[in-house]
Amino acid sequence: MSLSAYVDRYTRPNRSIVVYAPPPRPAVVDRLEAEIGVEDVEHRTLPSVTAASQAFLVVREDAEFVAAVGLDAVREFLEPPVYDPWDERVDETTYRRVIDIFESTVWHDLDRRRLLAVSREIENRAWRVGSGTLRVGFQRADALEKMVPVYNRLAAESALEIHVYIDDEWDQPSIPGVTIHPDSGDEIGSCWFLVFDGDGDELWNSALLATETDPGVFDGFWVDDTRQVAALERAVLESAE
Repeated sequence: MSLSAYVDRYTRPNRSIVVYAPPPRPAVVDRLEAEIGVEDVEHRTLPSVTAASQAFLVVREDAEFVAAVGLDAVREFLEPPVYDPWDERVDETTYRRVIDIFESTVWHDLDRRRLLAVSREIENRAWRVGSGTLRVGFQRADALEKMVPVYNRLAAESALEIHVYIDDEWDQPSIPGVTIHPDSGDEIGSCWFLVFDGDGDELWNSALLATETDPGVFDGFWVDDTRQVAALERAVLESAE
């Protein structure tokens, strides 16, 4: 299956979301309805939730409880800070919980900042493991140029095998320890992806795939399931042939 077909055909979990917050209805509820593939987003009030800072949401899948998370973490994910993969502040971000909860959820109208936040989470996993294979799509050469310092350090200070794909020529100096695959094709040019195999450890493998629907706007999802991560890696290799 092609990379672009993955997002269209991806089977999303049957999830519902209930937001518990004092009135009025938080704006984040409208954003969730518009941006994730969950039609059932409901706002309820609880006597014990009397301040906006106490608001939280509950996610269920097939009516079974999945997780609860504070609404502040969701808001932070919608406008996330972005740190380098090795920055200790990554461990302190509240939106990491949102990334975990909404794994396997199809998001619509993702902007580059939120995709970069998820990308940093995957790169942070690769940094902490320090080995295995990381495959990254940068679409165009100018996007890769901006990230050269990051990938210089990832390669220099780890045993990672790093492959970078662009639908473009690369006439800049090579990045030591990074294999660049230029002119990888239109499929690569229309997608934003990262695939980390966890060096065989299913607790650390992770992948992100998003397709550009308008300039700078993406639909996509991220997964931690080992089989899906492996399938996305195969799709990257096939698309770049």
